[in-house]
Amino acid sequence: MAHRYDSGMSLPELRPLTLEDLPAVAALHQRSQRADRVPQVLMLEELEEELDDDHVVFRTDTRAAILDGRLAGYAYTYHLPSDVREERCYVFGTVDPDARRKGVGAALMRWGLERGAAQLRSSGRDLPRFLRTDQKDDVVGAHALFAHVGMQPVRYMEELLRPLTELPALPVLEGVTIVPWPEGRDEEIRNEKNLAFADHWGSTPTSAHHWHQLLHGFGSRLDLSFIAVDDAGVVVAHCVNKRFEADDELLGRSDAWIDSLGTLAQWRGRGIASALIAHSLHAFLAAGCTHAAIGVDSENPTGAALLYRRLGFEPVLRSITHELVVD
Repeated sequence: MAHRYDSGMSLPELRPLTLEDLPAVAALHQRSQRADRVPQVLMLEELEEELDDDHVVFRTDTRAAILDGRLAGYAYTYHLPSDVREERCYVFGTVDPDARRKGVGAALMRWGLERGAAQLRSSGRDLPRFLRTDQKDDVVGAHALFAHVGMQPVRYMEELLRPLTELPALPVLEGVTIVPWPEGRDEEIRNEKNLAFADHWGSTPTSAHHWHQLLHGFGSRLDLSFIAVDDAGVVVAHCVNKRFEADDELLGRSDAWIDSLGTLAQWRGRGIASALIAHSLHAFLAAGCTHAAIGVDSENPTGAALLYRRLGFEPVLRSITHELVVD
């Protein structure tokens, strides 16, 4: 099948987003999710939090696509500065289902890649630089567009699910204790997280701002989260969990998410991650949830995908990350 993105049609007007646009953007995104059978509901509060960031400047880093006088799509770039391993900039956004195949997505992607490349080059750091985006694997039009603009698939991410039945027992570990998420230790745990993810593909150190957003922002449930400490009380692993009630009606179930799970390299192979998951599953059930969900890179070097399957998780959705190298 031929894919045509420039066919003589009138091109959309691109302009920066404004705060006043966000309710319409959230509604557009929800329509897109339904059309693409993405089992999530992007809430306005969630979108506002995502864009309330030092790394997203509305004037330079966002665009609304206006076609025939109405909002037809949007995009923004999300640059993650780093001084180790690599620098990356993501291009996020979507097109209203009624405005697809009209050049809107192509115009937004061209803008996003140009803006993202400029952001990456502006850092002045001598690190590998990548533009990335991702989409559910069966959204064929999006993947055709990514190929059209020169991006290549580089990674496959799976979402796994298990019902909260036949839960694993809570193990007793030698030299390690699983405890509820503590107050006042966020920065200490951030340092552990950054060390634990140092060998993960595409990972760069999480800033204090983004860590605070992860722990205390939309969907955060630190009351359902845990850490692992050694006999001296030092943090050796973490498990940050979340809950998105707005998805329940769409899904017909109540999912709790294992959002960030990591163990220091020297502590792996001792059952700590399994113990953190077991504690999480029991907490989810006690909180009234029916299922647990987790995401995993299919090539995760820690063997996480196999571990999750042994704990009863099964794949329900896959997304593909596409990449463009910036010279």
